[in-house]
Amino acid sequence: MMGKTHYVIGMATAITATQPKNIKECVIALSAGALGGVFADIDTVKNDYKHDALIGQLLAYGTVGIVLLFDYFAELGILSSIVHENFITTIVGLVMYLIITIVGGISKHRTFTHSFLAVLLSSIAMTLIYMPFGIPYMIGYLSHLGLDILNKKKVPLLFPKGDGICLGWCYANKVANTVFMILGFIAVPVLIIVSMITQ
Repeated sequence: MMGKTHYVIGMATAITATQPKNIKECVIALSAGALGGVFADIDTVKNDYKHDALIGQLLAYGTVGIVLLFDYFAELGILSSIVHENFITTIVGLVMYLIITIVGGISKHRTFTHSFLAVLLSSIAMTLIYMPFGIPYMIGYLSHLGLDILNKKKVPLLFPKGDGICLGWCYANKVANTVFMILGFIAVPVLIIVSMITQ
């Protein structure tokens, strides 16, 4: 699947799975799910999908930026918690995430970053940065792998063991991608409204 699809499905699955009970939990799920949803394609630097992956990553980082700006004005306490609580742990998480990003960036497409190992390591790093980010980030990341399994190129979930699995049901940039993307863009605002109504 393509970058925008991974971005929006990452958010939708994170909100669905975490069932946020307030605005703070909702924006955490959105931003962490978006990041997790696109991170696996950090390994596209050397292939034909690098521009599409970059769009997804820019959308995710833009979402995080908007969330942190909203946090500042709404005084939700996210940024202050990241900066002031367990500062050493946050730095360790940031360094770990940076290392994983570098390793992923120099890896061949659909190797390390498309594995449970990368999900685990980067989710731990995200949890160290800010604990509430950990679960929605992991869910967003798993949604990426789940979508990629649907198409015709193998996903090495158990990397470095084995050659991976795929269902071969669709192509990454064809009709199924468009359907998932549209459903995701419809689902995200609906899920946000539902979570706000039921809080």
